[in-house]
Amino acid sequence: MSSQGASGSSQGAGAEYAKFSKNAAQRIAKTVLRVEGGNRDQGGLEFDHPVASLGGRVFRICSFTGTWSKGSTHVTTFYQVTTTPNTVAATNLFVDVKSCDTASTTVTAACAIAKYAGTWYLIAAGCTC
Repeated sequence: MSSQGASGSSQGAGAEYAKFSKNAAQRIAKTVLRVEGGNRDQGGLEFDHPVASLGGRVFRICSFTGTWSKGSTHVTTFYQVTTTPNTVAATNLFVDVKSCDTASTTVTAACAIAKYAGTWYLIAAGCTC
């Protein structure tokens, strides 16, 4: 295991030793003994990466055209994704987003969307006209 973090900086105690209270050390020792005495045919412990444990939440930068009313869904296109599918329908829960040119339905605006529990939601939008 590497002792460097993603930014290249040192992680953990480094040259210092970790310090535990007597009670904490006893709990750790009991846990180690319990694991070591367990079923050796079982798989090992796995530690998920914190990002992977978010339960499918995703953040994307997208674009959309026209206006987007509060409470409605609108098709958005992912930035810099050329393979299909590169569009999703997202729900606007917060505020009406009006295009700069109200006579046009083809004005492109940037937006940020996030996915939670399988549904995409608008979290920010701005007109780029």
